[in-house]
Amino acid sequence: MKKEQIIDHHESFKLWLNELKRINDKEWFQPMEENKWSIAANVSHMIKWDQYSLEEILPNVSEGAQLSPFPDFQCFNGEAEKYAHGGLNKEALIEEGIKTRDSIIAYVYSLSETDLQHSFRVGDQSFTLEEFFEDFIGHDKHHQEQIEEVVSAEKA
Repeated sequence: MKKEQIIDHHESFKLWLNELKRINDKEWFQPMEENKWSIAANVSHMIKWDQYSLEEILPNVSEGAQLSPFPDFQCFNGEAEKYAHGGLNKEALIEEGIKTRDSIIAYVYSLSETDLQHSFRVGDQSFTLEEFFEDFIGHDKHHQEQIEEVVSAEKA
């Protein structure tokens, strides 16, 4: 995956986030399915992982770097859900997501194509920087599809 493709994905993601402002508050905060997260929690989840990457991973990537393991997923994701439902309104959460993506885009612009080939470890997982971005882009697309299914079902 080229640098431009990574940037394009994040730019498109920002536009998609902005589109979510059209969702009414009831739909935004209700579970997407029984015993599942709300759209708000899904968006918060992606934002919190972006912020984690910006604070803990990306500044420390270099060839051969050994970084701390990812946090406990269940605990981390539970905190993201609490954050989404802790009184923050839809527009504020979406704007936070857009600003976070702007920071990722700025980071990617600062990279050379060879920087994307840096190999590093997060705990016992190995990545190149390119693979790391590919994983998170796949994660974005997974949650975008889940949200799109709910939004299109609501419109039908």
